[in-house]
Amino acid sequence: MQVFLTGGTGTIGRAVLALLLERGHSVKALARSPESGARLRAAGAQAVSGDLRDPRGWLEEAARCDTLVHTAATFDAQAVVVERRLVAALKALPADRPHPFSVVYTGGIWLYPASPVIPLRENTPFHPLPAFAHVANAIRSLLPIRHLALSVIHPALVCGRDGGPIADMRCAAETGHAFQTRAGLETLWPLVSDEDLADLYVRAIEARRYRLSLVGCGVDAVPVSTLMRLVSDGIGLRLDLEHAETPAHISAELDIAAGYALSQRASSDGAAKLLGWVPRQTTPEDLVKAHTPVAG
Repeated sequence: MQVFLTGGTGTIGRAVLALLLERGHSVKALARSPESGARLRAAGAQAVSGDLRDPRGWLEEAARCDTLVHTAATFDAQAVVVERRLVAALKALPADRPHPFSVVYTGGIWLYPASPVIPLRENTPFHPLPAFAHVANAIRSLLPIRHLALSVIHPALVCGRDGGPIADMRCAAETGHAFQTRAGLETLWPLVSDEDLADLYVRAIEARRYRLSLVGCGVDAVPVSTLMRLVSDGIGLRLDLEHAETPAHISAELDIAAGYALSQRASSDGAAKLLGWVPRQTTPEDLVKAHTPVAG
């Protein structure tokens, strides 16, 4: 299968790219700069020059592939416009294809409300933070398009070696700083490893299902205090929390970090039932061990 990937140098995209290639798929990946193109080629992908902000420059080539996997986001003041352009371009693709164009789209756990007791599931109604409302709108807009076979994956907080809450905690401890977050010590975070999440993406890519929605979560919920203690013990360094206040100069529509204040519990039962997905790292201890060096 030939796959077109956006965000191939990000935390999610890197893991998805590696697993796609391991499974024998051919990958074309969007590269905004020569540097990202070089990194993608080194990873084994065919780099396609283009900008997420101008999908007209690369979507035609993506549409010649079997599947488009969208893991990229700008996370800036242009994010809403960028996503609207992509949605419009996807809707404008020719509708006379022999089969619907398969699109695997990235939503997120922060499209859902705080839910510290009842696990979030695929049928939980969206209640996105203002900074992610445009993502929920994009999903709603794409779902009814008949020439698209849309799958949506909603990752929990993604943990990789170089990105995510565990890496951020490790970096804070190693540099002698407090871990700054909008969360409190008892805030619950659902987590997933980048490699487990990549497996879910590849299963969705290979399934090519229509209107598929999946929550990607390996650890249903862990208090921030517990995660900090595990990281601290794992690397043998002190780690303190410093609560970060809401910046006065930023609007709610751009306040991406507000999601860390949400206390959430999530379930992966839907992904297990629909695609047979079974994450390997299902405890906070598993995640911390996999993503921190051994102390001493």
